[in-house]
Amino acid sequence: MARVLGVVRLSRVSDETTSPERQRRSIQRWADQEGHVVVGWVEDIDVSGGVEPWKRPEFGKWLPSTIGKEVGAIEHRIAPEESRADEYDILCASRIDRLSRRVLHVHTLLEWCEKNGKEVATVEDGIDLTTQMGKLLLSLIASFAEGELEAIKARAKSSYHHLVKEGRWRGGRTPYGYREEKQEGGDGWTLVPDDYGTDTAGTLHEIVRRLIEGESANSIAQSLNEDTSKTPTSLDAQMIRSGKPPKGSRWTAANLSQVVRSRSVLGQMEVTEEVMVDGRKVKRTRVVQGADGQPLQRAEPLITQGEWESANKKLDENTSRRNGNRRGGSPLLRVAFCTCGEPAYLGPGRNWPYYRCASRTTHKPCPTGSKSIAAHTLEDAVEEAFLLAAGDVEIVRRVFRPGVDHTRDIEETNRALADLREDREAGLYSGELGRQEYREAYKRLEARREQLVAQPTRPDAWEEIPTGETYRERWSKLATRHEKGKELRAAGVKAIVHAESVRGTTAAQAKSVDGHDGMGQHPVGRVQVLIPSDLKQRVRNIAAVRSED
Repeated sequence: MARVLGVVRLSRVSDETTSPERQRRSIQRWADQEGHVVVGWVEDIDVSGGVEPWKRPEFGKWLPSTIGKEVGAIEHRIAPEESRADEYDILCASRIDRLSRRVLHVHTLLEWCEKNGKEVATVEDGIDLTTQMGKLLLSLIASFAEGELEAIKARAKSSYHHLVKEGRWRGGRTPYGYREEKQEGGDGWTLVPDDYGTDTAGTLHEIVRRLIEGESANSIAQSLNEDTSKTPTSLDAQMIRSGKPPKGSRWTAANLSQVVRSRSVLGQMEVTEEVMVDGRKVKRTRVVQGADGQPLQRAEPLITQGEWESANKKLDENTSRRNGNRRGGSPLLRVAFCTCGEPAYLGPGRNWPYYRCASRTTHKPCPTGSKSIAAHTLEDAVEEAFLLAAGDVEIVRRVFRPGVDHTRDIEETNRALADLREDREAGLYSGELGRQEYREAYKRLEARREQLVAQPTRPDAWEEIPTGETYRERWSKLATRHEKGKELRAAGVKAIVHAESVRGTTAAQAKSVDGHDGMGQHPVGRVQVLIPSDLKQRVRNIAAVRSED
C-alpha cells in the first residue's frame, strides 16, 4: 500500500464547474482499486496549466522550491525538509495536463520523482511510467497538451484583436471616464462616455481644466476627496456601477496623473508588453495601431489632443517641488522672497506662523541679515499694497490655444510606410492577393501623408482675455489665503521682505529678485511689494484692438 497525493487543477472556475469533483472521484477510484490510500489533495483552481507545478499556490507546498534550479547540495537537502515532499509516494492526476501543459515542466517533475523514489500516475491516460514506452507516450501526450495550450492562447489573442478592430469592448478594467454599454442588436459591448450617475467623464473634464489653468495635481486630488461619492476613483466607480459598495479608495497625485497621462482618454487603446532590452525583459506600453498605421480609435475621445498635451505639459512642469502650488503649503509661495533672492518659506512659530528666508533650511546665515516676519503681517501687507495699486484693474486671463501641428502624424505615417516596405522585403504580401493588399495599404498611407503635408500649421499660443471683473471685485469672493495667493502669482506680484523699513529701498534692490524689470514699487513696513506695471497696459491694448475691430 502506497501513499497517494491527488492533484486537481482547473484553469477557470464558475458556478457551474464540476470538473474538480470529477477529478477527485477519478483519483479516489483509482487509489481504491490499486489498494493505495490518499493522504492529501492538491487543488489549484483558476490556475493556468502553463504555470510550473512547483510555483502553483497549493502544489508548491508539496514540492521542494529547488526543482529545476541549479543550487548547492545544502539547499537541495534543506528544500525537501521545508516542504511536504516526504508525506507521499505517488503523485496522481486524472490526466497528464492536470499536472502541467508544458513538456519541460512534466519532464522536470518526472526527473525529480525518479531521483527521490516517487512515482507519477495518470488515471485516464493509462500509461505505465515504469517502462520506456510509457515515458515516451507521456512525452507525446504532454506535447499535445502544450500544443492545446498554445492553441487556446492563439484563439484568445485572435478574439482579442478582432474585438479591438471592431471597436468593441473586450472586458477588463474600464478606462476612467467611460462605461461599458451593450451594443444595439446585442452584438457585444462598447465603451461610451460615463456622463451620468458616477459621471467620471465630468470628473475627468474638471481635472484637465484645472490642470491647464495651473492648479497642481495634489491640490486637485485633495478637492476631489472632499466628496468621493460625486468624484469616485476608477476602482470605486466600477464597484458602484456593478451594484457593489465602493472600497473608499482616494485620489492621489499619482493616480490622478496616471488617468490624465493615459491615451485611453483620447479613445485609443494601450497595451503593456514584455520586450527584451539588453538581454533582460522590460515592460513597455504602446498604442494599438490599425491597418492604416494610425492609433486605433475604439471609443469617442473624452478630450481633444490639444487638451491632453496641455494637461500633460502642466503635469511635467509640476513634478518639481519648486513649481508646485500645494494646498496646505505657503499661500505666498513664489510670491514672497528675501532680499538675498532666496524664497521666503512659511514655518511654525510660538504664537503664529512666520515667513523665513530659505537659507535657514540649509543652516547658513542669510548674506543680507534678514529677519523672519509674522505670516499675517506679510500677507496683509501684500494684499493692502496690491489692492491699492491694482484693485480697479480688470483681470486678464491667459487662455491656452493649442496650435495645429501635423509633424507627429506625418512621422507616424512615414513609420507605417517603412514598416510596410520592410514586411514586403521580408517576403510578406508575396501572393497576388497579398500584393494587391500591399498596394492598397501603401496608397492609403501615401494619400494620408500628402493630405497632412498640405494642411496649414499654427503654433501654440496664449491669448489674454479680459474677464469684466476687477481685482477688488474678485478679492471679495475669495475665502482663503491660498486662493488669494494663486491670484497674486497669476498677476506676477513679488514681495521682498527686508530686515528694516523699506522706505529707502533703491530701484536696484527692488529688481534683485529674478531680475524683474518693469515692476512698480509699493513699500509697506518691512515689505517691498513689486507689481507689474503692465497690468493696466495689457487691458488697454486689448481694448484698443477691440475698438479697431
